[in-house]
This record gives sequence, C-alpha cells and structure tokens, in this order.
Amino acid sequence: MIAAASMVGAAGAPKFSFGQSTNGKTFIKIFMRGGADGLHLTPPVGDMQYYNHRPNIAIEAPLSSDSNTAIDLGSTYRALNPNLEPLMEIWDAGRLMIAPATAISDGNRSHFDNQRWIGTGARNNLIDGYLNRYMQTVTGPEHPLRGAVLGKTSISTEQRGQIVVPAVRDAGSFELENFNLCAGSGCADNQLTDLMREISSHEVDQPALEGDLRDNQLVMIDSIAEVQGAAANYQTDAGGLEYSGSSLGRGLRMAAQLLKAGVPMETAALDFNIGWDTHSNQIPGFGSPNPFTDQNFGYHRNMRRGANDLLTFYRDMGTGMDDVVVLVCTEFGRTVHENGTTGTDHGHASTWFAFGGPTSGGFAPDVSSIANDQLLSGRFLPHATEFRDVVGEIMVNHMGMSQNLISTVFPGHNFTNHGLFRRGNV
Repeated sequence: MIAAASMVGAAGAPKFSFGQSTNGKTFIKIFMRGGADGLHLTPPVGDMQYYNHRPNIAIEAPLSSDSNTAIDLGSTYRALNPNLEPLMEIWDAGRLMIAPATAISDGNRSHFDNQRWIGTGARNNLIDGYLNRYMQTVTGPEHPLRGAVLGKTSISTEQRGQIVVPAVRDAGSFELENFNLCAGSGCADNQLTDLMREISSHEVDQPALEGDLRDNQLVMIDSIAEVQGAAANYQTDAGGLEYSGSSLGRGLRMAAQLLKAGVPMETAALDFNIGWDTHSNQIPGFGSPNPFTDQNFGYHRNMRRGANDLLTFYRDMGTGMDDVVVLVCTEFGRTVHENGTTGTDHGHASTWFAFGGPTSGGFAPDVSSIANDQLLSGRFLPHATEFRDVVGEIMVNHMGMSQNLISTVFPGHNFTNHGLFRRGNV
C-alpha cells in the first residue's frame, strides 16, 4: 500500500522536491514507539545502584558461560541486552554508536507530545517534520521517492510537510491517502480516494482540488513503478539471513531494494514496534529459567527479531552502508526504579543507536551514576545527549548539509557537535 502526504503551498498545490541530485547519501530514521527502556537495552551493569533500583528486572553483568546475562561491550559501565546480540556484528566492526542517555531536552512524559515534538524537531505546533524540512532546505533529486515512509501507510511526523512523501507498506498492493483529505480514525473517511474516483470517471464537482489530487496521483503512480521494479526478483544478500514480515522488516527490505536499484532516496522513516510501553511484566514470570532471553516471551522474541532485521539490512547493503546512516530512537525512556508489577513507567532519557556511513563506533556522552541524587526528580534518567545534536550531526557530517542550516531544520536549537559521525574518510 502507498499513501502520499503533502501540505499545500502558497498557490494551493503541494510543493514537490525539484533540483539537482546531491551526494547520494541516505538517512533512515527508525522509531521505537512506546518509550523503550534504555536501561534494559544497554544496562549499566557497572553501577550497583542499577541492581538496587531494579531488584527483579535488572540484567546480570556479562558472564561468558551464561547467555542469559548482558553482553560485554568492553565498557566498565554499560553492556548490551542479550536479545540484541545480532547487533554485536556491527559493534565489533566498529560501526555501531550507542547513545545511552539521549532525549529531547524539553520534552515531557506524554507519548503523543514527545513523538510529535521529536518529529517536528521543536516543542511547538510546527506542521512540517524535521526530515521534510531538511528536504525543503537542501536541494535534492527530482524524484517521487526522495523521501519515504516504509513498512506502514501512516505518515510519520518527521516526513509530514510541504514536500510530498509517499508511505509504502509493501511492494504488493497500493492505496492512496492524503493527510489534508482524511477524516475519522485512521483515515476512515478517505475523501481523497472518493475524489480520485470522481476525477477518473470525469465526474469532478470540486475543480479547485483537482490539481492537488493530480499531483498526488503522479507521486503514487511513479512510486508504484519504482517500488515494484525494485522488488522484482529481489534476492536478499545477507549471508543466509532474511528480513522478517514485521513493519520494520518490510521497511528495511524495501529500503535495500530501492537503494540497490539506484533510487535516490535521501530520507526514510520506519517503525520498530514491539510493545515498548512496559508498565508491567517486562520479563516473563518467575518460573522461566531464562528470564532475560526466553524466546517464548514476546517482548524478548520481538526485540531479537528487530535486531536480526537491522543486521540483515547491514549485511544486505554491503559496501552500500558507506552511504547510509540508520538511527534508531524512541520518545523517552523509563523510570530508573522498577514498579510493583515488574515493569517501568514513563521516564526521560533512553538509549538511541546508529550505524553506517561515517558513524564512529562506541558511546555517545553518558551519565556516570544513577544514584538517586543524580536522577531527575529522583526517578528519571537525565539526558547527556540532546537528540537534535545527534540528528544535526548526521545531516552535516553524513548528508553534507551546511551546519548553518541546522537552525532552519531545528528552529531555536543551539547545536553541539559531539563527533559521533566522523569515521574514517567515508
């Protein structure tokens, strides 16, 4: 299915991205919606306060003889959740960056607010998302898939805006949706589809909308051709790994297909959703012999499946990963203290991670302690890295955007470059 989102321009028609091709780089943003627990993804096993705060759900420090413990990252402080083990191939190659205490600095603990503010890049009611604003700011290729949402049909906030961006669920079936012409939950009243039928049957009674509809129709038609062409007879080249059928797996497979087919896709938005809102039962019942790796437990199984999809994409792209940065993020972390139902509630900072392109392997700035007096309100992990700095550095060091344009993409933000994307001469 394909959906196309646009905002109307000054003359009433949507703006498309026209210009010369840039440097052939791609930025893929993956959102773990629900508030992923960063202290579970990258547990601070070197801090005894971690075990005091989480007597039931803390993952034990790495022990090579026990696969139910955390994975050693060569740090005295942080380790990796054992269900994310597939990412170790990228880490060992020096291409995985982990940002264990990252957040939108002026956010709150509402899923909807934080997802929207991260998507727009500012705590306000901006309509355009930061990826769309990037494409408006930097001249790019004249192509209907310069920006895309992959693996689902809802338009991610990051990609909403003046430039038309299609959302593609899969390569097999297509449906058009325009944000301006939707009503009802999930676009239950898809006025665009009805109007397109009227246009195609020459029964248009709203001529003022005809240009808008035809422009979106063009994006859909061209996108369908590109997606179907790239998917035809495609064979994953990932050393025996294959993408899952999840929204993340579908999206990454399509990204690989399009990029390897030469489609000049600069920005893409995907989701990695497994039920990250872990208010209760963050581990299986106490009867499980492997409470942190039990693959019969959906949270663990789906976490590993997502990590496997990421590794599949990394392998599948081969040397093409030099031109692609993948950033995995979430709207906030969880409370440092577990609650009474072996879960965690909405918090502040969490773990983000990135790989590919000029990503420098290792850690971004982190906290040094999670003792109560170091926490926000005695409960929440403070941030050591502001998310706009991570994204801004990707746009500058990878995409080639001038640093003086960061204030356009992220209005009012005072940018700090942490040197997270300076690997080699890529």
